[in-house]
Amino acid sequence: MKHKRLAAAVLAVALVLAGCGGAAAPAAPAGSGAASQSAADTAVQTAQKDRITEQFTLEKTVRDEYGITQKLTVHVPQLVCDSPDAAYLNDELAAMYAADFRQYEDSPEVEPQQDEWRPETYINWDAYWYGDCVSLVMFRYDGGSDPGYSRGWCFDFATEKQVSVTEMLQRMGLDPDAVQQQMLRGAMQTFDRHMAQGGYYEGLLSDGNLASMRLNTLENNQLDDLCLLLPEQNRLVLRGGCSSTAGSGWRQLDVEIPLQAADPQPQTVLTDTYGSASVQLEGTQGTITLRRTPETAAWDADYGIRLEQDRTYPILGLYNAYTDVCIGELGASFHPVVYLLTRDGVVEYVDVLHCLMFGSALVCQDPIYIANQGVALERSGKEVILHQEDGSVLELAPLTAEWNELELPSEVTGAFNDMANNQFDWMDVESGGYFQMGVQDNNVFYQGYADYLGVVPEGMVLGIFTNETPDGIPGITFVAAMKYDLHTNTLSLTMIDGPNPFEEGATQLQMIRCPDTWPQRVPLTAD
Repeated sequence: MKHKRLAAAVLAVALVLAGCGGAAAPAAPAGSGAASQSAADTAVQTAQKDRITEQFTLEKTVRDEYGITQKLTVHVPQLVCDSPDAAYLNDELAAMYAADFRQYEDSPEVEPQQDEWRPETYINWDAYWYGDCVSLVMFRYDGGSDPGYSRGWCFDFATEKQVSVTEMLQRMGLDPDAVQQQMLRGAMQTFDRHMAQGGYYEGLLSDGNLASMRLNTLENNQLDDLCLLLPEQNRLVLRGGCSSTAGSGWRQLDVEIPLQAADPQPQTVLTDTYGSASVQLEGTQGTITLRRTPETAAWDADYGIRLEQDRTYPILGLYNAYTDVCIGELGASFHPVVYLLTRDGVVEYVDVLHCLMFGSALVCQDPIYIANQGVALERSGKEVILHQEDGSVLELAPLTAEWNELELPSEVTGAFNDMANNQFDWMDVESGGYFQMGVQDNNVFYQGYADYLGVVPEGMVLGIFTNETPDGIPGITFVAAMKYDLHTNTLSLTMIDGPNPFEEGATQLQMIRCPDTWPQRVPLTAD
């Protein structure tokens, strides 16, 4: 039986005052059985139903051109509106969900034979109303083990224009930036929990696959790519997804967003101090403070890191809720590492000295998924141990060293060039971290190495260090978030720290991936 739910959310008074197109308060959800529903609400529901009809409906079992029996349940809506935006949206829906099945409209109904394999395609829609605005959500399931997937559009009948999810949230009186952060945190927490609990990370430690999956989770949960749902009174749900090791590599994720700001709750502040380093963590906001002491002053001679005075750094890449924090060391010299224990019992870390090798950006590394089921962190001598639920103890220093040695993600390896401003600049990154680039119209050639530091919404964070050139030009270091677009073969660089070597003063840059046969690539060596 056809499923079509027209849900109208009764939102809080503050939200009603900010309703779309100046409309009156939305009606109660259709089919809710609310005895108190007024005649006016019923009239609004009826008007809303008239605004959306179906442009294509097909429910039958057919035999395709390959002789395979298929069960088809296809319902494709259309907006009853004469505006150009409505026409464009209706055409888009038809092309995406109806075009492939029109050939079966006149096909005879077939009766599948006993035990005959019968793939199923299910396409349907839901409409969620806020005043004159509707959030139209399509759902498609093509059978098998892969999950179904959803896609959404928002439309304002008062203005007769398509609107974005961001605009819908603004009309509801919500802060899109705050909602975006809630969505990203929810998606990352779900992904990290799934990875740690399932043990799937063991087959993903090579080729930077873990980093790729975490970035995909961030990248594919941007507000305007999500579905907006109002399933019942005073409930707002945003539907996105997170990376998965199963099937299509993607799993649906629904994150509920509070419609009203909750009363501020006191945040637990987590702190720790060890040697010249201290950390403070409150929610997803954290800082690390380093004091200039003899042990940090020694970094100047040992690593070329000069700390002129005490300094506090924000921690980038925090997405989880945390219950414990502890600072330890890695190696023989003063090498502070800040360990964080998530609410789900998984260890994350910030390798402070490792990050400072490339500048002043301290980034939280991917979780050490093997260090899970934790209940507390404790410093034992110079190193940190994890107490686990079963009473066992796990040393974290060896795992940290192993995690630091993972290969760079494939999306940011290879050769890329920038030919803007009538110049030719390029860089080449290998999976093991060897790095080279030509800048200033290929007149200056640098060699060095690159390390993966973590992920932020702008991309995978790489720290780049280059040596002095044979001509005596000092080496350079910088930190950039890099995001690769497979469809355009472009790598977007967002500068986080240090000078942009390709375009002075620019904070963003796009480079094109070079073919594997690019003749100007120079073989890299460990030297």
